[in-house]
Amino acid sequence: MIRTPALILSLAITVLLGGIWLMLAGPGRDQSSAWTPDQGTLSPADRDALAAAPVSPGRVPAGPDPAVDLTDPRAVATAYVSAAYSARDTDADVTNRAATPYAAPGTPPNTVGVLVLSPPPPGHSRTATVTDVTQCAGEPTGTRRAYLVGYRTAEHPTADAGAANAAAARQIRYLLLVRQFDGRWLVAGDTADAQVGEP
Repeated sequence: MIRTPALILSLAITVLLGGIWLMLAGPGRDQSSAWTPDQGTLSPADRDALAAAPVSPGRVPAGPDPAVDLTDPRAVATAYVSAAYSARDTDADVTNRAATPYAAPGTPPNTVGVLVLSPPPPGHSRTATVTDVTQCAGEPTGTRRAYLVGYRTAEHPTADAGAANAAAARQIRYLLLVRQFDGRWLVAGDTADAQVGEP
């Protein structure tokens, strides 16, 4: 008789846990279409409601500028930002992939490129000029380094003085460069915000 309350209690706990499991992951739930917050900021339904126009990848250049020393991480960071943040009037609805020769294979800077949020008007182009490159982090092994890259953009031909002054504002990018097995340094990450505290 002493075992009966323990048996009833364990049976009740088992039924309760089974009921919770059925509610959360029951047979009627389609896991392939379920959205969870770790999949991104917008759910598939949100994306459909926004009806954003698709963006295609831009053209990939033939290769890096031969004048850029790919064994010098500062030179690679400069070449990457200059190429990635310059734009042509034909860059509407495509990503700018001009910097892919300076990006590590398989990384977003290489496979996706940079989204051109506001392409120059027809007949114009925008040039990014790097003003400073500062190393802000690195690993003891010397294979990964983070750089803060400052740059300014200019539109050609200049539309008006107000636009020229607005374009002259300093902008920044934080780049992660990784040394490849052949000694080249390539960009593996590109962000406008410092990832403080991340490994």
